[in-house]
Amino acid sequence: MARTGKNTVVEEFERRRARMLRSFGACMLLIAFSLCVTQIADSFPGLFGIGRKGWMAFAAAQFAAGVVFALMGFRQYRCPVCHQIPRAHDKYYLGVAVDPEKCPNCGVRLR
Repeated sequence: MARTGKNTVVEEFERRRARMLRSFGACMLLIAFSLCVTQIADSFPGLFGIGRKGWMAFAAAQFAAGVVFALMGFRQYRCPVCHQIPRAHDKYYLGVAVDPEKCPNCGVRLR
């Protein structure tokens, strides 16, 4: 049974959308974890023999990893046809349309 072009575009976009949402979920967890580590560094600076600077460096690394995950998810989320990021408003808006019915750039059906 052969697949039509529209079904493959929709499936590919759903795969990319799921990957973007997983990346943003990991981003939120890492950033929340970095905030928790910062609180630990302030409350218990010598916990496990690690000084406050060590905890703060660990928190900064977690935060940076979260930002990297967010950027990876943002960069992967593209229309399978025109390869543009589906923006919610205009080209200067940094946010994306999370579940668009069609691509705002080329008009192909994405859902």
